[in-house]
Amino acid sequence: MAEFLSPFVFWGQNSKSVSLRVDLRDVKNETVNIDENSIQFDATAVGLKGNHKYKFDIDFYLPVDPKESSYKVTEKCVEFELKKEGEDEVWPRLTEKQVKLPWLKIDFDKFQLEDDSDNENKNVSTTKFFKSSLKKMRRRKRSGNIKPFDFKLTYTLLYNLFQFVGFLFIFVKLQYQYYQHGEEAKKIAFEDVGSQIMLCQIIAVLEIIHPMIGLVKTGWIAPLAQVFGINFILFVLIFQEQQLQHAPVTWYLFTVWSFIELVRYPYYMLSSANIDIGLLTWLRYTLWIPLYPIGFLLEGNNELSYFSNAILR
Repeated sequence: MAEFLSPFVFWGQNSKSVSLRVDLRDVKNETVNIDENSIQFDATAVGLKGNHKYKFDIDFYLPVDPKESSYKVTEKCVEFELKKEGEDEVWPRLTEKQVKLPWLKIDFDKFQLEDDSDNENKNVSTTKFFKSSLKKMRRRKRSGNIKPFDFKLTYTLLYNLFQFVGFLFIFVKLQYQYYQHGEEAKKIAFEDVGSQIMLCQIIAVLEIIHPMIGLVKTGWIAPLAQVFGINFILFVLIFQEQQLQHAPVTWYLFTVWSFIELVRYPYYMLSSANIDIGLLTWLRYTLWIPLYPIGFLLEGNNELSYFSNAILR
């Protein structure tokens, strides 16, 4: 069975009728069915994809009068004139449901609306209609109802979202591997998530730059100490020492690091948008009390292990 393609269909309207222009040439064996609520069309013709079978179905926004509707096939297209059942009705769209069909376009030459400023039966072009809408949008923008694009806010949201997703992946994978393999998972934590956590920590260097260029209001010394400390443990100690990569303490360290960030980054993301969630704020300023000392002890353990191995060698 041959596959049907969708032709380009251009639609317009006035107060009494809807017009359709189907962009097909050399139309043969067309089948057309028009009822009150829909139209079905198929034919063999030459369109954008060459000589094929073309077909489309449209459910109308409002009923039409099939007896007063008509169509004609020309050399360049198929034209439909569909009589609206209601008088002086302007359809906001052609289709019953608000869906975007890639092959359905507006025919600006046939698209006319009633001029609200004139009680006579005069039509205004779509160009004037859209110009009027544009003027209204400009007035709203000047009055402050439409806010301009905020690069700082967008960047901050995307940065914190990216880091949150990254550490969420790390935390979930660590716990899943532990659930699947038990204690053995603690020996392969670096193999499982080492590349991901190194990527997140490389990107975290931006947190030192953000306050320097005014993206955030906090100082740069605290993020410098935090990022430098974690990256020193990660890149200088764990990455360089295979014994540390397979040590269970590394699994605990990665778990603590990622769990802290699962609270910190959502808090920063929502704060940048002036959204305050009480529970998240409480967690942000409470969890660090037990977790930071635990992380510090784990980092110290890794440092001792590294230097002990270095002395033994």
